[in-house]
Amino acid sequence: MNFLEEVLSDRGREVVYIKTDEPEAVEACCSPSQVLAAPVADAFAAAGISQLFRHQYDAIQSIRGGRDTVIVAGTGMGKTEAFLAPLLESALESPRGPTALVLYPTKALARDQLSRFRRFGDRVGVRVMVYDGDTPQRERRIMYETPPHIIISNPDMVSIALMHVAKFRELVKRLRYVVLDDFHVYSGVFGSHMYYLLRRLRRFTRPLFIATSATVGNPAEFAQTLFDSDRINVVWGPLGRRGRLIQALVRPKFRSKWAEAARLASLCIEGGLKCIVFTDSHRYSEVIFRALKMGGRGDRVALHRAGLDPEERRGVEEAFKRGDVNVVISTPTLELGVDIGDVDAAVLASIPPSYNRYLQRVGRVGRRGQTGYIIQILGNDPISQYYRNYPHEFFSRSPEPLGFERENEDVAALHLLAAASDMPLRLGELGHFEQRLAEELLGRGLLRRVGSYLRITPGGREALSALSLRGSPHVVKIKTGDGRVIGERELPLALYELHPEAIYMHGGRTYVSKSLDLSRRTAVVEPVDAEDLVTQALEDMEPNVVEIYEEGAVEGVPYQFGRLKIKITVYGYALKRFTTEETLGEYNIEPLSYEFETKGAVFYMPHVRFSSDDTIDWEARAKGYHATEHVLISATEIAVGASKTDLGGISYPDGVIVIYDSHVGGNGTTRLLLKNFRRVAEVALKIVKGCDCLDGCPKCVYSPYCGNNNKMLSRRNAIRVLEAVLNRSGAPAVREIPKAGALA
Repeated sequence: MNFLEEVLSDRGREVVYIKTDEPEAVEACCSPSQVLAAPVADAFAAAGISQLFRHQYDAIQSIRGGRDTVIVAGTGMGKTEAFLAPLLESALESPRGPTALVLYPTKALARDQLSRFRRFGDRVGVRVMVYDGDTPQRERRIMYETPPHIIISNPDMVSIALMHVAKFRELVKRLRYVVLDDFHVYSGVFGSHMYYLLRRLRRFTRPLFIATSATVGNPAEFAQTLFDSDRINVVWGPLGRRGRLIQALVRPKFRSKWAEAARLASLCIEGGLKCIVFTDSHRYSEVIFRALKMGGRGDRVALHRAGLDPEERRGVEEAFKRGDVNVVISTPTLELGVDIGDVDAAVLASIPPSYNRYLQRVGRVGRRGQTGYIIQILGNDPISQYYRNYPHEFFSRSPEPLGFERENEDVAALHLLAAASDMPLRLGELGHFEQRLAEELLGRGLLRRVGSYLRITPGGREALSALSLRGSPHVVKIKTGDGRVIGERELPLALYELHPEAIYMHGGRTYVSKSLDLSRRTAVVEPVDAEDLVTQALEDMEPNVVEIYEEGAVEGVPYQFGRLKIKITVYGYALKRFTTEETLGEYNIEPLSYEFETKGAVFYMPHVRFSSDDTIDWEARAKGYHATEHVLISATEIAVGASKTDLGGISYPDGVIVIYDSHVGGNGTTRLLLKNFRRVAEVALKIVKGCDCLDGCPKCVYSPYCGNNNKMLSRRNAIRVLEAVLNRSGAPAVREIPKAGALA
């Protein structure tokens, strides 16, 4: 069976675009023996490496020269060997260790890399150990008493060890290098946590920083911000790949994209291809899995997602390597570089949140040099419609710039407590922003002042239990009626997804929320037979500016950026069919409110008049600015790689649009929107101009998170507003947030 021919021949599928990438030649510059110390060169030769690439040589020289170094190169281009060589040389010069701390985003990825490091280290007498929550006490004692030269770990373990393990703190004082592999993952809230964790590490040591990635659009700027360093050297390697890659955009004509994903996975099984089906939600992965089981393919398919036991996930990985299963349906858990063997094809059931993430998924395919296939399924949403109209733009993108919010009060406050737990904090260590937070922590009794130092109190240690590097401390625990905790959800999303009577899917089962107690941060759910039902919260929003950080104009549109307080009140919900998105009814509940602070921007858009009749004009403006708010957020996904849940928005008929980071304290996305505002507005205009609907539909201006169930929207009026923005015509009618009339 020819897989591509089968894809092309199905009349129920529109093949929008096909792109073929040929293998990229890599420039070799020299042999390891010409560059590396003899023992290290011998280890490279034993591993079958007879030539160094030019970018590997440049990275080695940069690290030897004492510069913080970022290595940017494509999948399989030897980034690991490029930083490992100077680490091995340094370890041989300082045999007592430790020399380097190498951090991977996850425990699984760190352990997956251990054998690769040991293959080189064992040949030259350089000891390598993994340090994580699964490391036995005996191995930990060995590590403290006779430290290895290279410690492989993850950020969560380092954070915990700094607070609680004095012997680990002694170890890190001797570190010369800290390496962040796959450092593109440290954006958003995770990036805020990583920034403060590295600040805490630097209180004990002043290491050289090394970072690697295949997918980051602003490596120098991002590394400067993350490492607080002005000595960043970026080493660029080839961004291509070693094998041929055929990429296709397809759109199902008569079936859902989830049924399309199942059909493409079946084709892979029939053709003996190994395939990963990527989705961005547990629910959709379960739907595809169920469809394949109903089609008699269940014995050749496995699920891999967060929420499964780690042993179960490892079992799936091993079964896929052995060929016991052909298809793995995965949420982003397989996006990073865990070795799962030969992968011939990837089916992307939803468009990844960013081009960076698309490249990560593409990088899983054809790693052994064979021809690989990527099938990106387009759906019935603004992003899919945009790329159906402009398919060449999908493949002509570059990795997006990355960012995070350094002044996230919640994250910073927790890490100040953690730093005081690591060792007492000197007031002189803190900047203005941190000093303000420290005063608040002192006032709450979480820190105490002892001379010129701040020490953590018992209350502070109790507050530290909320520290999780993977997200916000503001989470709702999800419990069953018998009190069993089955998961958790971050606020404010928990308010939308777990309000009373909300339908919620977890672990392949469907539940209905019976209660949500925001003071105790708990939701009680019970199982329900409602697999084809979903709920969408109906809400009112009230934004207030707490502090303005900057004011200016983008494309002539005045804006204020700063700290916002957002009050969300859920007063009801729309009940919908999952498969068709048909609204079955709208229902009221007892209103439930949540208030939080974040970062955001207030835009004072050009005043556009649609009618000489004030009543008609007011409604037309409400529809136009509301649609503009929706489509600007959608366009930010395309322009800067924002995820669907990174931003929230509010609009007013007077032309005021508020767009804010939807994570408590901020995630840096609004800043990226401001920096790229013209590009965002241009994409937004192309979305609304390119749709063939009458005046608004799911393909252009609808949002799955709209607080009034996508009422009061006009695609045509949004065109008028966006044209006024890009033509710089018209002045705003108001310069403050109105007191009423908000549409979320």
